Amino acid sequence: MPNSILIIHGWSDNYKSFEPLKYLLQAQNSQTHITDIWLGDYESMQDDVTFDDLSQGLQERLDDLVTKQQITLKPFSLDIIVHSTGGPVVRNWLSHYFSDVCKGDLTQCPVRHFIMLAPANFGSRLAAQGKSALAKLFKGGLENGFQTGRHILEGLELGSPFSWELAHCDLFSGHKIYPCDADKGPFIYILSGTETYGALKGLVATGANEPGSDGTVRAAAASLDSIKLEINFSEPSKPQIIALSQLNDPPAFKLVEGLNHSTIVPDTEATLQHPTFTIIQTCLAIKNASEHQALRFKFLRENNALYQKPGFVNRYQQFVVRVQDNMKNAVADYRLDFHVIDDESTPSSWQKQTIPKQLEKYANYTAELIDKVISDVQKHSIDASYRTFFINIDAYEALVDELNSIADKPYIAMNLDAMPPAPGVSYRTDELKYAPLNKLFSDKTGKHFFKENTTTLVDIRLHLNVADNVFNLIE
Repeated sequence: MPNSILIIHGWSDNYKSFEPLKYLLQAQNSQTHITDIWLGDYESMQDDVTFDDLSQGLQERLDDLVTKQQITLKPFSLDIIVHSTGGPVVRNWLSHYFSDVCKGDLTQCPVRHFIMLAPANFGSRLAAQGKSALAKLFKGGLENGFQTGRHILEGLELGSPFSWELAHCDLFSGHKIYPCDADKGPFIYILSGTETYGALKGLVATGANEPGSDGTVRAAAASLDSIKLEINFSEPSKPQIIALSQLNDPPAFKLVEGLNHSTIVPDTEATLQHPTFTIIQTCLAIKNASEHQALRFKFLRENNALYQKPGFVNRYQQFVVRVQDNMKNAVADYRLDFHVIDDESTPSSWQKQTIPKQLEKYANYTAELIDKVISDVQKHSIDASYRTFFINIDAYEALVDELNSIADKPYIAMNLDAMPPAPGVSYRTDELKYAPLNKLFSDKTGKHFFKENTTTLVDIRLHLNVADNVFNLIE
């Protein structure tokens, strides 16, 4: 029996935007043998609605359809297409399904193909602006009670606690989920547009014309090809650095030239030749992990060919940093500093008496790193312990080429300075060593900290030191 298809829209949208895609799929019914196509319609503009509310709502509506025998949730019997916010909505639902319904039995996964159009998997630079007074007036309006979906938008911000935790549910869960069955799925496909909304809209919404994005979501934030770095400074002079790769197969990631965040969704004027629709057809035809991998490599070759075109946008990556102490308290008041150093640069950059000797040697390269490589830095509006750094990979590789020509083989390293949270309590960050970045993830893993169209997670743990005037023991 052919799979049913479920289509889920994004923030501030509704099911009507996806009726044209449904009609295109139905027009190809004889080729694809599609029988049922369901359009999801959820409330994204109410301030008190959460992602968990949406996940529970989706599950209850699916249960209703199962009861009426209108749909089945048998293993790998459902194909899902999402746009934008629909990506994290469905990923969150699927994580709950694995734990609450399947009880950890991944062989009961109901999803076979999971196709994401411009998904905000690791957030959007525009999400924080959606909570502004202007957004409430013009986007929320009287129709929505001047609400814009506060909880949803906080989860959609760059480097949000929600997206961090969600990544640990499916990307770094310790299980292979995508796919959990090599012959059945779920197989992940991600499409990302290459055009922005242009300078005019960029004057109103900062980031709407950001290179490396589709005007709303960065290609790096859409992708789920992620790695994680854990840096433990429990002993400041001997940091423990662990590089982790996820068990999942990388998604089949495709750049769709000439489309932005809106036009990547086929509209009423779209034909069967619409780029998004033809790619969806290709994805739905994949039968196993071997075919999925072949398609992934095909997309990769096509993406690389686009980057070679004169005048095409640079490649970008982002990494999200979270800083906590050993009691798992958020450390919000900190500064990350990036330097070019060599192996002789052992003390911390925050020891003022050694700064000139340590850093002056490569000061011009550090300036290039800060001015050209790091394109943007964003704090999360609610929890500043989460920060997102946007990296120009082309500028990074040019810098590395320069560094590789130097005999001492300097490299890029990161250092942290955190303000004491209270009198008598400190993190001893003046003793912290540099954490190398581009020397991590050796060739044995085939992974790199800096890589285009990826989001890397950096989890930093500091040690809380309490003076005896705060707590003491008296004999």
